[in-house]
Amino acid sequence: MSDDALLFDEFAPEQPVETPDEQDRWKILIVDDEEGVHTVTELALDRVRFAGRGLSFLHAYSGEEAKSILADTKDIAVVLLDVVMETDDAGLRVADYIREEVGNREARIILRTGQPGQAPEEDVVVRYDINSYKEKTELTARKLFSTIYTALRSYRDIVALERNRHGLEKVIEASASLMEKRSVKSFSQGVLEQLSALLYLERDLFLLEYEGLVAEKDGEGLHVLAHVGNGSKSLDTDVLNRIYEALNAQTDVEKEDCFIRYIGNRNGVESILYVGGDHPLEMVDGHILNLFCRNAAVAFDNVRLNTALRDTQEEIVYSLCEVAETRSKETGNHVRRVAHYSKLIAEELGLSPQECEELFLASPLHDIGKIGIPDAVLNKPGKLDADEWVTMQTHATIGERILARSKQPIIKAASIVAGHHHENWDGSGYPHGGKGEEIPIYGRIVALADVFDALASKRCYKEAWAISEIKEFISSQSRKKFDPQIVDIFERRQSAFEEILWRYNDEMVASAAD
Repeated sequence: MSDDALLFDEFAPEQPVETPDEQDRWKILIVDDEEGVHTVTELALDRVRFAGRGLSFLHAYSGEEAKSILADTKDIAVVLLDVVMETDDAGLRVADYIREEVGNREARIILRTGQPGQAPEEDVVVRYDINSYKEKTELTARKLFSTIYTALRSYRDIVALERNRHGLEKVIEASASLMEKRSVKSFSQGVLEQLSALLYLERDLFLLEYEGLVAEKDGEGLHVLAHVGNGSKSLDTDVLNRIYEALNAQTDVEKEDCFIRYIGNRNGVESILYVGGDHPLEMVDGHILNLFCRNAAVAFDNVRLNTALRDTQEEIVYSLCEVAETRSKETGNHVRRVAHYSKLIAEELGLSPQECEELFLASPLHDIGKIGIPDAVLNKPGKLDADEWVTMQTHATIGERILARSKQPIIKAASIVAGHHHENWDGSGYPHGGKGEEIPIYGRIVALADVFDALASKRCYKEAWAISEIKEFISSQSRKKFDPQIVDIFERRQSAFEEILWRYNDEMVASAAD
């Protein structure tokens, strides 16, 4: 009995004839050295459809040809594999290649052999991770149909599980990476990128026209916090209508080409996540998406809370600084400039974002100890005498001691800054006489930032220096007063220092206030 007769002695179940796009078909790889087997297999399965998709056939006539196709094609659903081809075990070598070398555990392997003695079923199934073992003498057209249908169902479910695992990994990764975001806008941008990756897990985003946005609605209207995508950055009427539909209904909206998540109303602010495109969304299972969005909603609240906390801390810091400023006639915007210089230096040194932010908030308190210095000394228009200088130096110890009582990280960092910003690299500074890297890095950074701004500003006892004079002085103090690495940063980023000096110029700020 020939293979042709076996395949056509029963008719496969009738299927509707359609012509779906080739890329949407299930890929079936036929591996056999007989041309006739390819022909009758394709004819028998030509009208088969599973889950609304037809089949696409790939053909290999040897084990080596099969390996080449498998290496180039990643989404083959089923491999119909002959055993004996150019060698007695060529098919088994292909199976081993699929599972071990390529690491493909999703493709379903159906072994078809006309010589079962060459490859005993029990040994082959166990050793080579074969999903089905069929003798060619038993494969009628109907049995071939049921075998393929079952294999496709298994493949679909395995791929779905893998996608969900991949999606869950992304949710976990996203949770970690998003928690590093400090501002609402940067957090929103991160959420969009992660959500887009989940919605288009298996597609190349750069080949799609899509857009995503995070928007919030308050008493002043709708504001876009973040936007991603390859399409136009201007929101068309349809997108806005969909967003307002979700806002008005206070619910999620899921359509074929878009996903909208209503995050909720917090303190009078409603937030929306939107992703849409020119291609149907390839979503992971709903529970993965909901898990991500629930985490994002909670994280939005946390980021807003952290932002509010940061703003409150900053207000407290500058309020304390104003107390010192009322005692000193020349400080003005000095503390704000020092904060920006310090953050710039910290970033150039490679400190973590958290450390840069901490120093930015702590450095304005470097001279808080001046509240303990008598007015006659603090605001003396001329040079201090020896006793007055000793008194002035105590402001570092006073500030360090006052701030050290706090358990809050920023205030503790400010204590370090207050107590060490007058230490010198060569050990000649005060109040601790620290030397080199014994001096905390925050102290070394603020030391240069403070001196630069003091020299560049007019004080009650001196005029402002020219920038060229300041540069010459700071360069001459490398390895004496200042950390040489920080001096190098100053010399390299001098224009950025000047820009900060100009932006927070006391006279310009005062004029703006008027």
